[in-house]
Amino acid sequence: MKRWMFWLITAILVALVFVGFGYTKKRETQKQFDNLMSQAITNAQAAEYKKTELNLQDALRKKPDDVVAKQRLEQVKLYQEGLAELKQDNYEQAQLTFRSTAKISPSLSILTQRAKKKDKLLESVLKQREKYDDLYNEAIRLTEIGAYSQSNENLVQILDGKNIDEKYYSQVRKDARELQERNNSILEQIRIQNQQAAIRRQREQQRQEEAKKAQKAAASSSSAENQNGEPKKNDDKNNGQDNVKDSSESKPETNNSAIEPQPNNENK
Repeated sequence: MKRWMFWLITAILVALVFVGFGYTKKRETQKQFDNLMSQAITNAQAAEYKKTELNLQDALRKKPDDVVAKQRLEQVKLYQEGLAELKQDNYEQAQLTFRSTAKISPSLSILTQRAKKKDKLLESVLKQREKYDDLYNEAIRLTEIGAYSQSNENLVQILDGKNIDEKYYSQVRKDARELQERNNSILEQIRIQNQQAAIRRQREQQRQEEAKKAQKAAASSSSAENQNGEPKKNDDKNNGQDNVKDSSESKPETNNSAIEPQPNNENK
């Protein structure tokens, strides 16, 4: 009887020890779990997302079925995916990822706030990028048809645009500058060609004017020669006629002197 009582008491004591040990172990596990969850929040606030992820993974090892830890782990992974997509300039997909991140519940509240903020920012960025893309595409069309100055007007609207120096618009900014340089190069070539053509036209005009002056001078000289030559011919002719006349008039005088009667010596 005494032996039976001994074993019974012993069993009860052992059971109490195991129960106490289990309870203590459970409390210790819960404490560790709580610490890990608290560290996850701290690291998330410090934007240490990889550490946050590790904290939540460790927490789930302590309590594999904890729904809060599972949801928060999914949220921090999704948020990091959104950041990676944002870094790769995949703004459309990043917006969708951040939007999904903000909808997870239960969640890390700081990640929910940040995801909503990213979603709103990307919505504005995508609208502005659409405007810049439209301007750039129109600039390309104008360049292709040779309207280089009009193309540059569109590009100036991009390069002087609001927040154009932000990383979200780096590609369209780069493309716009390259197209502007191309347009300016072509416009400079056209300017030089027009300048050379103007010089050629000016020289041709001068040559034509000089040719006209030479023609006028030649015509004037020829006219002067004709005018000076005709009077000489007329004078020679008149002089000839005068000579004939003079000779005809002088002949009678000679004849008269020849037939003039000599004085009569007899009368003397």
